[in-house]
Amino acid sequence: MVFYSCTLEPQDSFDFKPENTFGDPFANMTAWEYIQTRTTNAIVDDENRKVPDAEELDFMIAAIKHVGYQELYNQTTTRERTYFLLNNNAFTGNNPDRDIIRAITGRTQGTLSRVNADSLMATITEPAQINKLKAILKYHIIDEEVAQVPKITIFEKDFIFTTLLPTVNVDATTGEAIGLSNTKAEIAIRRDIEWEMEVNNVNAPLISTAVEPGFNERVRAHNYVFSNGIGHYLNDTARYQPFGLYENLSVD
Repeated sequence: MVFYSCTLEPQDSFDFKPENTFGDPFANMTAWEYIQTRTTNAIVDDENRKVPDAEELDFMIAAIKHVGYQELYNQTTTRERTYFLLNNNAFTGNNPDRDIIRAITGRTQGTLSRVNADSLMATITEPAQINKLKAILKYHIIDEEVAQVPKITIFEKDFIFTTLLPTVNVDATTGEAIGLSNTKAEIAIRRDIEWEMEVNNVNAPLISTAVEPGFNERVRAHNYVFSNGIGHYLNDTARYQPFGLYENLSVD
């Protein structure tokens, strides 16, 4: 048995408080540099497996590496990025639409099961699975830096932003995907009077598949300022179109 530890201690949520000021302890790190520090601090067995902490990012780290998206999170050409950090809870469970591992592989990854995240991602090899995983990651990156201030200025109002994910052209008769469009998928963000943000509220002015009941998600922890944008934690995925539409389309 060996002990596995991360390089940074867990940090508190950096929720915006209008009357307060605070430092940004990760401002000299890119999103990717920060994400890589958020691994579960737990005992591993002789197969290098451990029970992932639901709040950490073990699966997201493995997913980013598996599809070669490190540069999306490590780029330094712009600060105009918002990265939704999908915690381990977003990957585990038995919801076939929202739990990422189940949605991609059809297999349930239990929240208390020992696993090596890299080894699990290595089993995702089919092109359809890779395209779907890429689509999920790209939808959770916005091409603007979005914090409650100055972007979300009015509470209980939906503000619309664009993500890095192209939308899918769908055959009006069959409902089948026929190709990627030149437009990017939208995402809606609102805040409540307590400054807490929500993604794709059911009343947001988006297409029906984006705002179906059960697909909205409250931000779990806000305002992690990086050198190349800002990050917010999510406990589950959001979507614009069903990610299954991307299975037979080449997502860069």
